[in-house]
Amino acid sequence: MDTGTHIGMGLCLAAISTLEPDVASSATLFAAVTTTALVGSHAPDFDTVFKFKGNSAYLRQHRGKSHGLIALIAWPLLLSIVIGALFGVPPTSLWLMAQIAVALHVFVDLFNAYGTQALHPFKKIWIGWGVINTFDPYLFTMYYSAFGIWLLTRATIVIFPILIAIVIIYYAVQFKLRNDALATAARYYGGAHKLFISPGMKWDEWHVAARLRNEYAVVKINSGNVVECGNFRIKEEPHGDELYEVVKENADLQAFLEFSKIHTYTVSRKDGIVEYRFTNLRYFTKEVYPFVAVVRIDATSHQIVSSYTGWVFSERTLQKKLVVPAL
Repeated sequence: MDTGTHIGMGLCLAAISTLEPDVASSATLFAAVTTTALVGSHAPDFDTVFKFKGNSAYLRQHRGKSHGLIALIAWPLLLSIVIGALFGVPPTSLWLMAQIAVALHVFVDLFNAYGTQALHPFKKIWIGWGVINTFDPYLFTMYYSAFGIWLLTRATIVIFPILIAIVIIYYAVQFKLRNDALATAARYYGGAHKLFISPGMKWDEWHVAARLRNEYAVVKINSGNVVECGNFRIKEEPHGDELYEVVKENADLQAFLEFSKIHTYTVSRKDGIVEYRFTNLRYFTKEVYPFVAVVRIDATSHQIVSSYTGWVFSERTLQKKLVVPAL
């Protein structure tokens, strides 16, 4: 989920903690528990610091070890000790809140298409159920509305059981809608070997990429209505191409290929520069496929002159991230 939603969940956890008399009666303990809830709700995403090492490092690390089983134990221990020391309260008073906040963060991230390596280090597979958008406006509104009402009424015992029930029902409905969308895509593409789904931001909006016998096909499904977005011939990676033998060692491209489950690529040439552009087909928003990897190499010297991987939503933005002028 996005940072704002994780923080909203943390605020709700802090409000629920006032059901404990010791928390409700001590301003210091409440401040410590609230800090723990907020920091714990975001802690697994501290791996964002890897952006300073470049997008390839970030792609490899984000939602990886920081969301794994060891981190699930380490984060709460670390947070309860540090925050306990800052507020002068026993870490044991904070550990349960830290554990709940961190566990909820990791759990809800599983519902995104992006997913996590939640079973790391035992299994390094990415688990993403494609049920909830990374930013879901309905959940965002629910959490902040509930917290706002709590600030005005302090009716904890009334507000949050209702919130929890609504959220559970919402997730269940989303699961059903996702399964219905997959069934629609399976019927539409009777010969599909594999389907990859990601949710849109609108109600019952889905993006599905399908692997067929000889091509990839991409569709939008809105409330059961199928809209075709494109077809792409399945191409093997250009092994045997001497330039690609250099390009494939590029860190940006390697990170992309490790993460991407369904993609296509193009090769273009201009003024002695060859561009290899890989485009992930699972994600489609604002009428573009935003997750790409681009490597440009000098055809004469066989030196890579520019590369990038990450999320960009316009060609203009992409060109700004590449050193060599557009091909």
